[in-house]
Amino acid sequence: MNKTSILVIIVLLCITFCVSPAFAQHSGLTGASGECIFSQDFIRDYESAQKMVDKSRNAEPLLKLLKKYRKTEEQAELQLSLGLVYNQRTGVVDPSKAVTHLSNALKYRLPEKTYVQIFMLRGNSLETLKKHDEALKDYLRGLLACSYHALPGGWPEISPKVFLRMGSDDPKDIQRAWDYRMYRERIDFQRFLIMQRHYFIEAVKRIQSHSTVDDDKLLKFLEELSPDISRFASIMKLLKSENKRPWP
Repeated sequence: MNKTSILVIIVLLCITFCVSPAFAQHSGLTGASGECIFSQDFIRDYESAQKMVDKSRNAEPLLKLLKKYRKTEEQAELQLSLGLVYNQRTGVVDPSKAVTHLSNALKYRLPEKTYVQIFMLRGNSLETLKKHDEALKDYLRGLLACSYHALPGGWPEISPKVFLRMGSDDPKDIQRAWDYRMYRERIDFQRFLIMQRHYFIEAVKRIQSHSTVDDDKLLKFLEELSPDISRFASIMKLLKSENKRPWP
């Protein structure tokens, strides 16, 4: 394959996959076609507030936006961003406030990937607060979410053997680009879930190492979280596994 062909593929893949807003969005919310649903005013103020948080080591710039931007997607983005700030931003970390805002973010209809990320983040903050039972429930929520996907045993590799022609109006080329985008999105999501599952198992085992959590307690929590008992055996099996790092 010549250099021109390789460049064409790279450019097309960038166009195909870079559908998220340019700003540092956390919620993953987009329109039906993957387009940005946030106004330019919101993006401008949001980016400015994030910079001010870093500069002032204070979350107030983002808190002010909660009063200004009231649309559902704006509130979801801001609540999650505040949860992240209080969860991990240097000089602003406050686990209690992180739990509050991450819980607020969970009230909104978000992509599944975002929910899984929130369970990990909120679980970490709850664990820091020594609320081990509540943290454990969030980690189990994450494992429940992962259990509904038929994840491969190993690390899914991405096949590079695809040639896509950019700018072609041939229906076959258009369909081929769509098919490959679906393939990549699914592989990327599988990789994400495999990594998160590993971290959730690690987190549950960490709590078990310094707290009295036996199988009966884990099953009791699972019963509180879901009526789908078909998930429980596979989750318990995972928690008894060696939990080797699954990615290279």
